[in-house]
Amino acid sequence: MSDIKTFPLLKMSGAGNTFALVDARSGSSWSQLENQNSFSRASAVKKICHPVFGIHTDGVLFIQDAASGGDFAWDFYNTDGSNAEMCGNAARCAALFCGTLDQNFLKSDIHFQTLAGLVTARILPNSQVQVEMPSVQVSNKNLRLKSHSSALESFVFINTGVPHLVQKIHTLQDLGALKEMAREMRSHKDLGPAGSNVTFYVEKSPGKIEAATYERGVEDYTLACGTGAVAAAKAHEFESGQQDIEVEMPGGILNINFKSKDKPLMTGPALIIGEFRYNVEVLK
Repeated sequence: MSDIKTFPLLKMSGAGNTFALVDARSGSSWSQLENQNSFSRASAVKKICHPVFGIHTDGVLFIQDAASGGDFAWDFYNTDGSNAEMCGNAARCAALFCGTLDQNFLKSDIHFQTLAGLVTARILPNSQVQVEMPSVQVSNKNLRLKSHSSALESFVFINTGVPHLVQKIHTLQDLGALKEMAREMRSHKDLGPAGSNVTFYVEKSPGKIEAATYERGVEDYTLACGTGAVAAAKAHEFESGQQDIEVEMPGGILNINFKSKDKPLMTGPALIIGEFRYNVEVLK
């Protein structure tokens, strides 16, 4: 086996949430590279996501062979090298990526094994992808957490594959002022070591909201967060009774449908930004 000097990756966008997608199936360049080197995926992710040594993305997704019960398995990492159970925007990008690996999936459902369970996606016309998200678990509709300023912050605490503290606000122009609070709540001691994402939303009208998420692992607001969109939409559903909700995030619009009793459907854009060949020496 010859030494691998470079490996391919795709930079993709899901409503402005950016990811590097790597083919890590058996026999791929990445699979051979891992067999030849001792570096960890977590350390490699930090380089790939880096604005200087990488391609400046919000995370990295390795597409693997499925053990059983799916077409592919995925191994997803945040910018800081931490694992994430689920990411809705990454799921849409993963579906489009797998469509490039096998064009048969351009017209059929794609089933992914994730840490949040089996996820199903379908590629639609006009650069749209629909994802059947994990079941939504509402832990607390009025979770009150004490901040360092001694104020009590109230949230809806929802797990949409990953945990989200959701708070309704008056305008997204307040996001800058709320950033320090979001950073504090993200790792609040009452949430345990894993912490939580923090999602803020504004109601524009029944069935239409704006939202933004402070994501753990990225440690900042992102242009879009699929699980955050679902969490904000679920909180809005409690108030409005709407089951088909348009969520406008800074990077684009996601449509969330709760009409299924089990798993919500999320529909939104996925785009290939470009294909890159990454120099292995940078990872060493």
